[in-house]
Amino acid sequence: MSGLRRFTPHVSGFLFARFEAIEVDLLRLATSQLVDMLDAGAADPVLARSNGVFGRLLPDAYRDDDEAAAEFRRFTAPGLLERKEHNAQIVLDTLGTERDETETDDEEHQPVTISLDPNAVQAWLRSLTDLRLTLADRLQVSADGVVHLEGEDAPFLRELYDWLGMLQEELVYAIDV
Repeated sequence: MSGLRRFTPHVSGFLFARFEAIEVDLLRLATSQLVDMLDAGAADPVLARSNGVFGRLLPDAYRDDDEAAAEFRRFTAPGLLERKEHNAQIVLDTLGTERDETETDDEEHQPVTISLDPNAVQAWLRSLTDLRLTLADRLQVSADGVVHLEGEDAPFLRELYDWLGMLQEELVYAIDV
């Protein structure tokens, strides 16, 4: 996709996005996993309080007051998780259904064009942020941006983290034009 703009604004206010089929599959998989995680956190407040990824997705409102932070989280976390899940579901809806295994090699290598209305664009921006925050937790990215995860999964997760950041940057650039 070098040389091509991935996100192209249209006079209608929509954006058209072009992806390789494998990129759509990867986005669909990552976003589906995000939906599952958010759903689990919304269903189990104890999990949402104890799992580190939710600390990144729902940072404390009061860093110097644990009691006030816990109270604020108790009232706001369910609604925030629901909105995050709603945004991720919009991303999934715009990505369409999974490819059929009976597709030919030619169909598999054809670029996929996705139409994003202004609401979907905002949902994509928010969900890309949530995906990157989730990966940052998994990669053990510290506040200074250093990745501390080691092992065989680290290179793939790092590339995915960087790729999602690139998508986010390209999307911001396309709406800022």
